[in-house]
Amino acid sequence: MLNVKHENQRRTDVCMKKFIDKLKNNLQVFGVNRAIAYGVFTRIWSVIAGPLTIILIAAKFSKTEQGYYYTYSSLLALQIFFELGLTTVLAQFAAHEFAFLKWGTKGNIIGDKIHREKFIDILVKAVKWYVVSAVLLILILIPIGLQFFSHSSLNVVDFSWKLPWVFAVIGISCNLLLVPFYAVITGSGDVAAINFRMMIGGVISSVIGWFVIAYGGGLYAIPAISAGSMMVGIIYLYNSKSELLKIVFLKLFSDVKSMNTISWWGEIWPMQWKIALSWISGYFIFQLYTPILFKYHGPIVAGQMGMTLSVVNSVQAIALMWLNTKSPEFCKLIAKKEYHKLNQLFNKALKQSIFACFLLSLVLLIIFIFLQSYTLIGSRFLTVLQVGLFLVIVCSNVLIYGWATYMRAHKEEPLLWYSVIGALLTATSTYYLGVSYSSIGMACGSLGISLVWGIPSTYYCFKKFKERYV
Repeated sequence: MLNVKHENQRRTDVCMKKFIDKLKNNLQVFGVNRAIAYGVFTRIWSVIAGPLTIILIAAKFSKTEQGYYYTYSSLLALQIFFELGLTTVLAQFAAHEFAFLKWGTKGNIIGDKIHREKFIDILVKAVKWYVVSAVLLILILIPIGLQFFSHSSLNVVDFSWKLPWVFAVIGISCNLLLVPFYAVITGSGDVAAINFRMMIGGVISSVIGWFVIAYGGGLYAIPAISAGSMMVGIIYLYNSKSELLKIVFLKLFSDVKSMNTISWWGEIWPMQWKIALSWISGYFIFQLYTPILFKYHGPIVAGQMGMTLSVVNSVQAIALMWLNTKSPEFCKLIAKKEYHKLNQLFNKALKQSIFACFLLSLVLLIIFIFLQSYTLIGSRFLTVLQVGLFLVIVCSNVLIYGWATYMRAHKEEPLLWYSVIGALLTATSTYYLGVSYSSIGMACGSLGISLVWGIPSTYYCFKKFKERYV
């Protein structure tokens, strides 16, 4: 009898192993690896958690408070003016150095001494930059937000908003101090670890936010979410990269100068200021909707726009996982001048991202049609037509982002002035059409600029750039 049980257990284990192997093979066909799986789950979690958050907001927030909630998020995105594109640059420079290195125990770095010292030097200088940025963010962004909301035409509200805003800014400033570590670890190719941290952080932050909203905390949910994310980040770095933290801490307070360093102003800054302008341009392209609607059409429609974009942007974030997880590999292939492999890998990743974006957009549009037709929650979003317009914009953004990722992996930013022109066009369109025609005007204007300027100009730049390496 015992032998029969052992035999049955053995067969079960064999069948389970075959199933798992088959599942892995099927996922690999679509380019899904561990890093992508963690990243996709993070976004899936946000999509799953979104409805509960929406239900809680609908139950505990007035439509006016909802508008404040999402306008906070848009104004907090002003942190890009303080980062100045450094995250992208750090990941790319770190990837080029880490092509000759590997991780040891607890974040120790093993490999060529010259590249190791340069990798550490990049991180140390970046930490100094982010410390200054975090302080400036607190000193500048807090009064900007207080001024903006105080001068709103609908300033008489029955909920607390000033102290939550102060805590929200402090929260993102503290999280900013962890960013350089995430950037270089991502650049090293350990994207799976970073995505796993984001996944856990997303779950814990959501749960904390729900508790705060459910128990009447109102807008304090935003700084609470930041606190949850920071807590997870600190635990991850301490447990997984404690040696790296120790090395950086010692270097920060050491007078010993390394012979192998990266020149910030000679190597990093020439690319950083270009990326910074592109990032700032991105703010005017993606984050102006809610503040303008808040100011000229009130917090209710601003809340509808913010809630809609939070869901729609999840589609873009999931679709870009196929490109983002391959970006460190792009950089390493470039460092080794293996351009044929680079092009093969890039083309495959881009196709997978586009397919994922199209499929997810279709599913989301069907969900919105159902919500608008059969539920009260549907009134908290923009109309189905506007959702459809923004989903088309998202699909075009995936194309543009893919081509930009390929070029930036070469430690260059040829899209600078294309991005600036696109930002000026979009900001102008968003302002004038938004003031006159509200959210529908914004959606139509942004889509038109994306199709007429964004895709054609980026593709032209991409083709000219790629010819240099064929």
